[in-house]
Amino acid sequence: MCILAFLLLPTARAAGGQATSSTGFLHAEIQKVYDFHPHTLSSAQIDQKSGLLDQFWTKAKSQRGVYVPELRRELADFSNPPFFLFDGSQLLLSLSDAPADRKIVLSAIAHTDLRDLQLKDYFLLVQRMAAQGEDTIAAAFHILPEPKFQVFIPQHSLTLAQDYCLVYMLLPTNQDFWVQPAIERLRAETDVTAQKSLLLLLWYAQTPDSDKAIQEFSTGPAKSQASKAYANELVHRKDSIGRTDATGSSESEESLRQARRERMKAVSDEALYDLDSYPAKIIIAIRK
Repeated sequence: MCILAFLLLPTARAAGGQATSSTGFLHAEIQKVYDFHPHTLSSAQIDQKSGLLDQFWTKAKSQRGVYVPELRRELADFSNPPFFLFDGSQLLLSLSDAPADRKIVLSAIAHTDLRDLQLKDYFLLVQRMAAQGEDTIAAAFHILPEPKFQVFIPQHSLTLAQDYCLVYMLLPTNQDFWVQPAIERLRAETDVTAQKSLLLLLWYAQTPDSDKAIQEFSTGPAKSQASKAYANELVHRKDSIGRTDATGSSESEESLRQARRERMKAVSDEALYDLDSYPAKIIIAIRK
C-alpha cells in the first residue's frame, strides 16, 4: 500500500476556478478528481493527484455554504469513487462536525477500499466518533474482511491488531449498538481472524447473550478448531473469579460500564491495561 499521508490530509494551495451553485454540480467534479485508486499509483502519479485534491479541498473550504450540502448528498451515494467516500468524509468533517454529518461519514467510510487508505487514519477516525457516542458498527465491521488490519500508535509504541482495533472502535459507544450485531456476525463469519476478534469483543461485553454466544461457538459444528479453542479459553476465564471476591466493592454494573466507555476513549497501552480489569469487576457486580 503506497498511499501517502498528504493524500489523506490535503494542504492548502491556491484554488483554481469557481464552483457553481446548481444542484448536483459536484458529482461530475468528483468523478474527475477521484477517478483513481491510490494503492495502484506510482509516486509520480500520487504527486499529480495530490495537487488536484489540494485544489478541491481549498475550493470547498472557500465556499463552505455551497460545498457542505453537496458533500452530504454525494457521500450518501455509495456509487461514488471509494477513495472519495473517505477523503470526502474527512473534508466534510473539517467543514462541519455536526452529529448528522458524523452519521453520514460513518455510513460512507464503511464503503471505502481499505487498500487505498492509511489504516491508522481509518482507525482513528472511527475511534474518535465512537468516543463521541456515535453508532460505529458498520465502519468497525468494515475491517473484519482484512485479517492483516493493524495500526501502530507511535506515541505509546502500541501496535493494535484487528481484534483490539475492533474493540477500540466499539467499546466507547453504547453497548446496545454492537452486542447483538456482533453475535449475529459471529454466527455467519467464516474467517478465523475475524471470528477471534468478534469473540474477544463479546468477552468484553459480559452480558448473558454474549456469554451464550461464546459458549455456543465453542461447541458448535463447522467452526475452526483454533477459533473454538479460543472461545473455550474465554468461557473459562470466569473460573478464576471467585464469588467471595464480590464483597468490598460498591460500584454498580452500570457505573463500571460507563467508566469503561470513558476509559476506552483514550488509545494507549495504559487504557488497554485498565480495560482488562473491567470484566472481573463487572462479573462481580453482576453476581451481587
